[in-house]
Amino acid sequence: MQTTIYADGISNLTMLEGIVRFDLINITQTTENARTAKTVGSVAMSVSALLRTYTELSGVLNKLIEQGVVKKTETQQPAAAAAAQPTAQAPLSTTTSADAAVIEPLRLS
Repeated sequence: MQTTIYADGISNLTMLEGIVRFDLINITQTTENARTAKTVGSVAMSVSALLRTYTELSGVLNKLIEQGVVKKTETQQPAAAAAAQPTAQAPLSTTTSADAAVIEPLRLS
């Protein structure tokens, strides 16, 4: 039986002995200015599987950009810093709960 997991993002990305692991998270609004992320699943894959996944997701993202569903924006980071640390979501900070983290709300202006 196949299970579908809805995820708002990923966290805890690691690589050990050729296996890439990350957690799938759901984000919920706890107050007007704070959000909580809860782990809802985990993924482990080989580096070659990660590269295939990246290729597939890049293709979907490019189609969304072409269709105007999402807009590509350029960041103002120095080239070396941007290459060393790609950013897909706001950083998480640990809370007292073992499986939750607080996320600052993103400003879209």
